[in-house]
Amino acid sequence: MQARLGPRRAAPPRPTLLVGDLTACVAAFQRLEQRVLELSLEQQACIGEPTASSVDAWRDLVPRCRALRETLTSLRELSHFSRQVYECTADVCSRAGDWPEALKALQQLVSLIYPALAMQLQQRLQEQGREQQQQQQEQAEGAAPAPGLPPGLSAAGSAASGGGVGSSSHNSIRHGAAQARWRQEEQEEEDGAAWMMAGLGAAAGLDSGVVAAALAQPQFRRWPEVAAALSIYFTCVQQQAGDDCLDTLTTLRGLPQRVLATQEVQAALQLHSALAAGDFVALFRLRAAAPPLVQLVAGAAAPRAREAALAVLAVAYHKIALAAVCRWLQLGGTHQLLGCLKVLADRGHLAAQRAMGALQQEEEQLEGGGELRFKG
Repeated sequence: MQARLGPRRAAPPRPTLLVGDLTACVAAFQRLEQRVLELSLEQQACIGEPTASSVDAWRDLVPRCRALRETLTSLRELSHFSRQVYECTADVCSRAGDWPEALKALQQLVSLIYPALAMQLQQRLQEQGREQQQQQQEQAEGAAPAPGLPPGLSAAGSAASGGGVGSSSHNSIRHGAAQARWRQEEQEEEDGAAWMMAGLGAAAGLDSGVVAAALAQPQFRRWPEVAAALSIYFTCVQQQAGDDCLDTLTTLRGLPQRVLATQEVQAALQLHSALAAGDFVALFRLRAAAPPLVQLVAGAAAPRAREAALAVLAVAYHKIALAAVCRWLQLGGTHQLLGCLKVLADRGHLAAQRAMGALQQEEEQLEGGGELRFKG
């Protein structure tokens, strides 16, 4: 049989996903944004949990997001356009359930893009401040008379120099051109050095004032939300018990203090504590009040939490109102409750099997008007 199969061959390499130059990336991102807007409006019109068809529609967009991300990496592009691409990638991949791709976008935003753009903003503000100070100083020097000379003599001397005004304007033009050329070279060096910050921990070296100035700008409004989503990612997405603790602590240590103290990150830490403590009522309540991206990441742990909560209810209660269970666990209807009970029943949970059988027999009560009976 081995001889019939012949020698093993390596799989062909994956075709390139590069979009093109930066102009092509901008056009591709505009088309992607239009499709994301259409799917978002369709999802808002639906009630309840997303269906399989809606998730598949989001999954179709994942290759386009990956193509843009890889192209920007090859172009070494680090700007607010790349921030928009990575934010959109995190949203799309989280809705599609493609968690490895979502993690790449979240980590790149938190560890590199936001810190680098914050430092660029601080440098730009400092340059503007120096320019204003220099202009004010030049205006003050121009308005003050020359010391030690009578006003008439200074005026006569300036009139006697035939090419004085022309040479002064010529010198100022040359000085302005040299200054513009120096700024362009400095900007190119900053753009090249920005990509080196990824290995040096860009976020860890940020000053508190730099972060505060960035958070005051509308371009950085999603920094706390993305950081909050990343801080609970390993707890909600990873299934291995104990493996998420070190990753979560490493993520939190890498966040600047100003970002760590934001309301979004603190709420995410409360959600993390509720999941670890098994406080499922608080978990779903905090998830409902969280930002959209945090809700999506926390949604990865929702099935496990609902199954664990139903197992606890089966032990604690003989019977309980269906409406209360659906409200506590944020279920869209009793059909979702039946799905959770089926998972427990397939694992041999006797109380879940009994409750599931009672619900299936009383179909007229499946819209929340009956009771969930775990024990006879």
